[in-house]
Amino acid sequence: MTKRTHPAKRRERVARQSTVSWKLYSLTLICGTILVAGFFFAARQHFSTMDYGIKNSRLRKQMDELEAEKRRLFLNKEISLSPAELMKAAKKLGFTQYVPDITQTAATAAVVKTQKADAVVPVVQKTVISKPVQPAKTTAETKSAKVERQAKNKTDDGDRKYKG
Repeated sequence: MTKRTHPAKRRERVARQSTVSWKLYSLTLICGTILVAGFFFAARQHFSTMDYGIKNSRLRKQMDELEAEKRRLFLNKEISLSPAELMKAAKKLGFTQYVPDITQTAATAAVVKTQKADAVVPVVQKTVISKPVQPAKTTAETKSAKVERQAKNKTDDGDRKYKG
C-alpha cells in the first residue's frame, strides 16, 4: 500500500508553521528591544552616578579648602589681636609707650614717705558710714518669737469673729 498525502493537509501544516514562526520572530524582536532598552537605561544610570561622584569629590575638596581658609583667617585674627601685635600697630601709627622717669619717681616717693611720717595716721580708718549691724538671733529665739506671733494672730482672729 502506498501512502497518499492529501494536499489540503499539507497546506495547513505549511500555514501553521509560517504563523508560528512569525509570532516567534515578533516575540523575539520585542524581547530584544526591551533588553537593549534596559542596557541603555543601566548605562545612563552608571554614567550619571559617575558624574555625581566626580561632582561630590570636587565639592568635598572645595569644602576642605574653605575650612583651611577659615582656620587660617581665624589664626590671623588671633595673632593680630595679641598684645605684641597691638603694640607694633600702635608704634606704626605714631603712638609711644609711656615710660616714667626713674629719678623723678624716686624723688616723689621720698617726698611722699616724709609726708606720711609727719602725719598721724589713725589705727582704725572708717571706710563706710552705715548703721551698726544688729546681733544675730539664735534659732531657739527665732522659733519662740514665731510661735508667740502665731498665737497672738489666732486670738486676734477669734475676737474679730465674735465681734462681727
